Amino acid sequence: MVDAAKRAGVRRIVAQSVSWAYRPGEGPADEDTPLDTGAPQPRQTTIGGVTALEEAVAEIDEHVLLRFGAFYGPGTWYAPGGLMAGKLAGGVLAADDGVSSFVHVRDAARATLQALQWPSGPVNVVDDEPAPAHEWVPALAAALDRPAPQRTAGGAPWERGALNTRAKSLGWSPRHSSWRTGFADQG
Repeated sequence: MVDAAKRAGVRRIVAQSVSWAYRPGEGPADEDTPLDTGAPQPRQTTIGGVTALEEAVAEIDEHVLLRFGAFYGPGTWYAPGGLMAGKLAGGVLAADDGVSSFVHVRDAARATLQALQWPSGPVNVVDDEPAPAHEWVPALAAALDRPAPQRTAGGAPWERGALNTRAKSLGWSPRHSSWRTGFADQG
């Protein structure tokens, strides 16, 4: 697609990436944190795809890489009837120490429009509150009227969340600043 865009004379591209491809480390990652290119399989397959996408997009001089958090809201895995509701019902959603960052789909859509004016480079598009699963899973269970699983230990070292400082410096701010209130607003 990037090759076709270049042939068509496209000068600017905005692409969707993910905020959970960063290398393991302490605390939430910012855009200067390297991607986890040394990850073992099966994660390496995902990281390889993310890296290939971001490198291809960077071939266009003006490019913005939107590194989104986990989408929630209407039509997502986290909506009523979605994959996570099924995992909660099946008792297979872990409430562990792995940290995630989220973004409501409406906030993601606004960021995408604003990104048409942003300078080139990666931008984490996430809410203000990266959180361990033992905090967000019970809140999701309550919003979906499902029983919350018991807290467990563990979590992958790359589950560290991401910061939205760059996006905010560019004028974007999530209307749903936290999954704590956002999960309840699935409409």
